[in-house]
Amino acid sequence: SLVKVRGDNGHHVVESAFKAFSRALRNLIDGTDTNNYTSEEFEKMWGETSVSYTAGLELCREGKLERSTKETSILVHVLMNGLLKGSDSVQVETGIKTMDDFVAIMAKEAKMSVVAKCNGDLYVDDHHTSEDVSIALGQVLNTAFGTKAGLNRMWCATGTYGDAEVEVTMDLSN
Repeated sequence: SLVKVRGDNGHHVVESAFKAFSRALRNLIDGTDTNNYTSEEFEKMWGETSVSYTAGLELCREGKLERSTKETSILVHVLMNGLLKGSDSVQVETGIKTMDDFVAIMAKEAKMSVVAKCNGDLYVDDHHTSEDVSIALGQVLNTAFGTKAGLNRMWCATGTYGDAEVEVTMDLSN
């Protein structure tokens, strides 16, 4: 028998696992090697010249948020435009170099224009700034995704930066 070990949303774990399995099975049946991001099949299905990618750009997904708290003042603006304006359309100024680098690399890899500016209480520590920027970025991405129509809702990827290797698994279903 099955025993629920998580909170009230335990069914999401099962649902997410089933969807991931279904996606993997579909890729296997289609012969798509999801570990080879330079293959012709991958480029045709998901690449910058694919119908999926160009249709996504036409939706002009966008989100913007300005907010102030006792600790921070933040402006975050995301435009999922394929970085049409080039690398100048990524401007990140949080006062925390690691955060700036992370958000800028994420934006460039995702090919989206991002402006993220924050004035925070760094004289105390970087906690409020990093927390508030992350929350604002998540809210703005959620706004930009909208109904999520046309998005590849589940994916995983690995990447390296210097000596670090990162693996990200994403599920935008819920």
